[in-house]
Parts: sequence; C-alpha cells; structure tokens
Amino acid sequence: MFFYIAISIGLVVLLLVMGFLWLSQWTKKPDADYVLKFIAKNPERSSLSVIKNGKSLADVQSDQLLSLASTVKIIIAIEYSQQAAHSEINPAEKIKTDDLARFYIPGTDGGAHEAWLKTMEEQGLLQNQTVSLMEIAKGMMSHSSNANTEFLTMRLGLDRINANLEKLQLSKHEQIYPFVSALFIPYEIAHQKRLDIHDKKDAKEIAAHIEDMSQAAYIEESIKIHDKLIQDTNGNYKSQVNMKAWHNIAFDRLASKRFVRSTTSEYVSIVRKMNEGLYFPLQIWEHLQPIMEWPMNGKKNQKRFKSLGGKGGSTAYILTYAFYAEDKQGNKTELAVFFNDIYGYETIKLSNSSSAFQSAVLTGSPDWEDKLKAFFDG
Repeated sequence: MFFYIAISIGLVVLLLVMGFLWLSQWTKKPDADYVLKFIAKNPERSSLSVIKNGKSLADVQSDQLLSLASTVKIIIAIEYSQQAAHSEINPAEKIKTDDLARFYIPGTDGGAHEAWLKTMEEQGLLQNQTVSLMEIAKGMMSHSSNANTEFLTMRLGLDRINANLEKLQLSKHEQIYPFVSALFIPYEIAHQKRLDIHDKKDAKEIAAHIEDMSQAAYIEESIKIHDKLIQDTNGNYKSQVNMKAWHNIAFDRLASKRFVRSTTSEYVSIVRKMNEGLYFPLQIWEHLQPIMEWPMNGKKNQKRFKSLGGKGGSTAYILTYAFYAEDKQGNKTELAVFFNDIYGYETIKLSNSSSAFQSAVLTGSPDWEDKLKAFFDG
C-alpha cells in the first residue's frame, strides 16, 4: 500500500513540475494575440487606443482612468524640452552622479539606474563622475531611471511639470507627484502614528492609514519626503528609512494603486501631437525628439521606421505604454495600452508580449488592421 501511495505522490509531484515548466515556457514566449485576447476578456483592467493616419482602429475603455507607472515620464520629458528651448536650463550642464544618487533607491527600478550609469561609462559620457542634463533626461526615457526622474522633478519644478496637463488639454490626468519619494510614505506614517513598521500587525495598520489618505494628503506627504531627499546629501535619511527591511507586497500594491492615473485616450492624443509634427514648435521639438525617439537607436527599428518614439512603464501590477511611429511608406500610427491590477503570470506574459504587440500594430500590417477591427467590433 505504501508503495502505491509513494507512486501516487511521485506522479502528482511530476505533474506539478511539468505544469510549472510549461507555464514558465509559455509566459516567456511573446504572443501579440494574447494581448488582444486579454484586453477583450478583461476590459475592466485594460484600456486600448490605436489611431492610424488620423482614423481610430481600436478603442477599448479609452476613457477609463488607470495608473500610469513610468509612462507618465512623457510629461516630464515635455517640460524638460520646453525649458531647454527657452534657455531656462542648459542641456550641456554637467551634473554630479552623487546628486542623482540622493534619489536612487536600490531594488525599486529593476536595476535601471545602474544599467544607465554603465551605459554612460561605456559610451564615454560619464566624466569625472558627472553627466550632462540632456543625458539624464534621455536616461529617464530609454532606461527608465527613477532617480533621474526624481532629480528632474526637482530641477524643473513640480508646478511647471503639472502645468502641462492643462496645456495639453488632459482634463482627466491626475496631478503628478514625486512617486519615488512616495515609496517612503509607510515609514513616515509609522513615525507619525508611533507604530513599528517591522511588526506585522502595525504594518497592516500603517497600510490601512495609507488607504484612508486622500490623494491630496498622499501627494503632500510625497512632496515632504522629496524635500528631505533633496537635503539628504550624505544618505543618512535613506539609511534611517532602510526601506529594504520593511517593504512588503502590501505596501508595493498600495504604491501601484495610488500612482498617477490617466487614460489611453489622453496619452494617444499626446503621442499623436508628436507624430503629426505640428503641435510642438521646432525649438522645443529639437530637444524632445531625441529623448522620445530612443527606440530609433536600434538598427531593426531604423530599417522599419522613419520615426518611432514613446515610453512604457511597469510594476508588479501595472503595465502601460504609449508609442508613435511613421513607417517607411509614410503611414503614421499612435498606440496607447494600459493594464492595471494584473498579477503573476499575467504580468510576465503581457510584458514579454508587449514588443510583439507594439511591432504588429505600429508596422501597419493590413492583416493586423483587420484583426484589430474584427476583434473589437465583433
């Protein structure tokens, strides 16, 4: 009898291992169709806007407010370009990497900031531990460095950045705040409420306090922390916070839920302004284009497109992107896709399928145009 029990247990374990291996391989395989199917099955967690040559190809929940993640950096890039064009900042100004390090929180950006610094060094653009303001802006977009983003938020001014929401007629877009600084809010709430953030019971109470905060209070707290990081030249404040010791899944989910929200309708309108080439004056576009069109550094993209630009963002629960492209035949396409409240294998599969989906839509294949129309019209 024990023999049969052992055999049964062994078979169950084998099936579980095989199932895990299959799931692991499946999630790694890019699948543009999976993105379409997910949107169709999960409209409450998805939003899609596609425009080609001025005509809408697909529109699914395009006015639904969803968290943006790093796609919001497009707005900061626009403000940087405006100030550079008006000589309010000097793109060639050398900035110490230590000034960026104040805003760097290890383990929160997937190694983006360190990868960017390595690239700067390899390209000879990191000299005497300084890098130009222009390269900082580029690194915010191409590598999605959060430290660069937070530094630019300080340098450009939060009010100036948010003023673009009205200029661009983004009436639904929520106010932008220092979202890296916001990661320290649980620590500050623990301090204010005299709770032990390392204690599981207290940590739950801290999370409950954050959930009850108004958006205005949440933003105000993030700005206070941002100001502390500006002054934290020796890193003492970050060491005191020691985020790695207490940050957990609950706090991570809260940060995603409280992230700045907008719609694919609004973001497709932004990238369309860039693609049409009429909205931004030439002196601004000269600074904005090289920042936005970082994908054109790739040889494959150079072969397929006249221009290609945009930004994506992700957390464990969010995946978003907004891109524009003009192909070699002169067709212009704009795409914005947002996913919120995604988990586990969904996040992995959607992330690994993003490039395939973007390529299929932006290259303008007639088959894919028909597929988009049929999928969401039928």
